[in-house]
Amino acid sequence: MATTLQPLTPLPPPTQPVVNPDGKTMNRDWYLYFSRLDQHTREIEKRLDAGGL
Repeated sequence: MATTLQPLTPLPPPTQPVVNPDGKTMNRDWYLYFSRLDQHTREIEKRLDAGGL
């Protein structure tokens, strides 16, 4: 079952700031990464609750 987890997207380059220069919005690449990380974590939690990973 664990082999069906989709791989995480690679981290954005560390030179990219997390927050855009305007100070109000998040960088798009970082937003997509954190969104995918959240989905990945929720999938793991769902599998753990079901009794297997």
